[in-house]
Amino acid sequence: MVEKSFRYLIPTKIYFGNGMLSKVGKLARKHIGGNKVLIVTTAGGSMRRYGYLAKLLESLRAEGYHTIIFDKVRTNPTIDVAEEGVRLFQQEYCDLIIGLGGGSAIDVAKAIALAHASSTSVRDLLHGKVKAKASVPLIAIPTTHGTGTEVDKYAVITDPEIKMKAAIVSPNAYPRIAVLDPEITKTLPPGLSAATTIDAFVHALESMVSYSSNIMTVLYAKEAIKTIVEYAPKLVEDPNNVGTRAMLLWASMLAGIAIDLSRTGILHALEHSISAYYPDVHHGLGLAVLLKGWVKHILQLLDDERKTLLAQALNANINEIGDKILWLLRTLGFGLGLKDLGVDKDLFERMVDDAYRYLKVLIDNTPGKPGKDIALKVLEDSYE
Repeated sequence: MVEKSFRYLIPTKIYFGNGMLSKVGKLARKHIGGNKVLIVTTAGGSMRRYGYLAKLLESLRAEGYHTIIFDKVRTNPTIDVAEEGVRLFQQEYCDLIIGLGGGSAIDVAKAIALAHASSTSVRDLLHGKVKAKASVPLIAIPTTHGTGTEVDKYAVITDPEIKMKAAIVSPNAYPRIAVLDPEITKTLPPGLSAATTIDAFVHALESMVSYSSNIMTVLYAKEAIKTIVEYAPKLVEDPNNVGTRAMLLWASMLAGIAIDLSRTGILHALEHSISAYYPDVHHGLGLAVLLKGWVKHILQLLDDERKTLLAQALNANINEIGDKILWLLRTLGFGLGLKDLGVDKDLFERMVDDAYRYLKVLIDNTPGKPGKDIALKVLEDSYE
């Protein structure tokens, strides 16, 4: 992997630190300008409940911005929701977008920005009929430590009509600015804290061992894994510790850069299939459940170089890799199977077919390029 060539470009300005949320208005005025902001956020009301939306609005209005709020985003957002956001952006003559929330909110913000600036639809972008030509200036403010979408070129959207969850991929999708404020991750509930932590872990894991991994990917992914392994137990012990949250947010960002460089793998392909059929299944939770099957069926496909890198990141011996990953799952409180999530095992073959139809690029990025038979075994051994 060391000798593999790569291109490295992340044009996003990153601002990291406690209290950064209150500085968004100044950052927007300094680096972007504009007059009217569409704020894309989640539908559950948590951004209002914890005062984050109010703080953001205060910061923006102090700099003379008019604001419009689009708060209809739920987990695993659909094309229709993103298209509704595009219409609102255009009707209100906005010239700047802010995504405030988890990966779903930021990905919808990206999709809106790309569709409007490219004079096309989110549907055509998602299905690859049109390539994004440009983007509206976008500020990403993650409130979880999991997705890393604030520093990557992907916008994951679901087409429920054909049960396809996939990414719009474009160099125009990078946010202009990423604002990472550890203080606003403190209010994540325990289950979501654990799920987003595993999301970041799997980003680092799959990108580092992937066929497209390179020396830069390894640099970011190893540090992300090391940090998560060290701080996951501390998160469980004291979820209100801002220092712990900061390190996990840092790890999530590093893992986001890693997947931007080298994509993910079969776990993401299968999880996207699952949550396309079951949109209430949180992405990180789905990945956590599937990790058991990965340990049993994919780990053995890694060559010695990849196993050595992974063992180093986990601070384990090569023969302890699987046990260390399962330890991390237990530490974060995961013991569920797909059955507990309400997933019908009679759909497994269809889900595998969809994964290979829509996301084969991720499966081919996985060591061994596992066939459908192995993918099916991953699902089956993640059921109970």
